[in-house]
Amino acid sequence: MSRVLRTVAIAVLSLVVLAGTEGRPRSRAKDSLIPRAIPAYGSPSSGAPLASALSADGRRVAVLAILPPASLGAGPYPLTLQIWDASDLKLLVSREIAVPRHAPGASTTSDRTIEPLGCLVRYAADGASLVVSEGSALERSDAATPFLSASAAHLHILAADDLREIRSIDLSLSPDPAVYETTDVRVSPAGDRIAVALSPIDLLMSLGAGATCKAFLASEVRVYDSRSGECLWKVSYDLARIGSVAWAPDGSQLALTLQSANESDTSSRGAFCPEPRVGNNLLILDAASGRALRGISTGDLAGPICFGTNNLVFTAPFHFFYVNSSGETVKVWNVQTGALERTIGYPGRDVHDLLALSRDGSILAAYVGKEKFGFSSRAQEEVAQNVDEKFALWDARTGTLFRTSPVLSPLTRPEMRASIKDPNSWLPMPLRQLGSLILQSPGNPDKPQLQLAADGSRVLVSWKWRGEPLILDVAAAGKPHAK
Repeated sequence: MSRVLRTVAIAVLSLVVLAGTEGRPRSRAKDSLIPRAIPAYGSPSSGAPLASALSADGRRVAVLAILPPASLGAGPYPLTLQIWDASDLKLLVSREIAVPRHAPGASTTSDRTIEPLGCLVRYAADGASLVVSEGSALERSDAATPFLSASAAHLHILAADDLREIRSIDLSLSPDPAVYETTDVRVSPAGDRIAVALSPIDLLMSLGAGATCKAFLASEVRVYDSRSGECLWKVSYDLARIGSVAWAPDGSQLALTLQSANESDTSSRGAFCPEPRVGNNLLILDAASGRALRGISTGDLAGPICFGTNNLVFTAPFHFFYVNSSGETVKVWNVQTGALERTIGYPGRDVHDLLALSRDGSILAAYVGKEKFGFSSRAQEEVAQNVDEKFALWDARTGTLFRTSPVLSPLTRPEMRASIKDPNSWLPMPLRQLGSLILQSPGNPDKPQLQLAADGSRVLVSWKWRGEPLILDVAAAGKPHAK
């Protein structure tokens, strides 16, 4: 064989080997997405991001943050919302959010207010308004063991152009027997209703450090009229946590996932957890009344959920803590028949924690980051750590993988690649002062947020408490052809 032929043969063989390596399945998946950082609150000295949202047209990014100086119990804490141009990365408008305090007389001098909690941002489908949720809780310190005794939460409906407040809705959580926080908020396709998921406050889970048994004591889903602020209906679920909620494209149905403690990988460290009572953990509700229309057992700890076209619902497992597997997939369900239509996976990786779907149901985005257990000399025990943080894009109709993001953690969390004395140094000082209420083990995986523009042209990835939100342009890298 001539030298030229040998060279060509080696080159072809190299391409074949590369195509079969982990993370490079036989598709058009490439690390061609280039992250662009939105310069909002990139360091603890400038503020800590709490939540972000991508407008449906992909042109605007809303970033909610807590600004220093802030002292828990000495609020109101400065909560600020910024709107950024996603193309030029320019700040368009910013304003402080008026955060109501607990009602007078609700606390004693020995109580301490823990805030902010349950902070989320969501755009309406038409981009004309957005919803911000925020909350706080009272820590009773007049007993031998401090405990959370009451919580408060509000929804703020704001005009998207100038962030003027259109309406504020008090969720009236204090009278409830459970101490709730807002864990998901979704605006209906028509913008006339807001679905709110409420689950027990678990500060460990809020910091990405797993979950304790109290996180699964009860939950509640409510639907509010966005024009009047009236609660149209609410449904409670015992011994379960709501994973997430999703509206049907026509707004006639609401889908949600329920999670039980004994089905999860909690960090309860031997604490007693109640026996699970959730049979069908995927529920389809009538959006007008909250009545359950269908229940489906997904066979896994389903968390994220998307309601697609043609009566299809997409679910994926959620990791409360480290999970040792490599075969978890997105499951696509027919909500009329309850049948599993198909699965969508990623070779050698779990698909978990986060899902996003384009409005026409053609593009699916999901988290495929890896985790591992490793011994920490600082904690003197095995702790869960992020190996990498990545997401992938599929043609949702065929399950074809066509794009994988680069590893994102070095861009947003450089301390993961360096030795630091304080594993929680990236947290704002007020949260470091929570002491025993924060798990002090280093390296615990936290959960990014993942959002997709309505046409699938852009992806927003952001983290709570750290890092700048990242914009990745899918259109520039190429999308699958519509079928």
